[in-house]
Amino acid sequence: MPLYEVMFIVKPDLEGEELEGAINAVKELVEKENGEVLSVKKMGKRKMAYEIKDFKEGFYTILNLQAPSDVVAALDHFFKVNEGYLRYIVVRLHEEKKKQKKEEDVPQNVQETNVEE
Repeated sequence: MPLYEVMFIVKPDLEGEELEGAINAVKELVEKENGEVLSVKKMGKRKMAYEIKDFKEGFYTILNLQAPSDVVAALDHFFKVNEGYLRYIVVRLHEEKKKQKKEEDVPQNVQETNVEE
């Protein structure tokens, strides 16, 4: 299955349980579409370069996921229909990125050693 990165901006007036609910709704959609959420990175509330729907700030979130290609259309529909999301982008990562992601998961101070039996 392909690896995707989804970045979305949630309205800044959603806080606490509402914000977690907005993030969990995206995660549940991915799982419903037979995908797997690999990581969630909450980048916090940030100032945007320009106003979107009268908001100058938004809560940024990045999801890394592995899912069939059908998930892109489902996410596109989800973000357009549901309120609370200001912007989103879905990017398919290439094989090189997959390898980088796996290498990033290994701590830098760990060395590979060959074990002779």
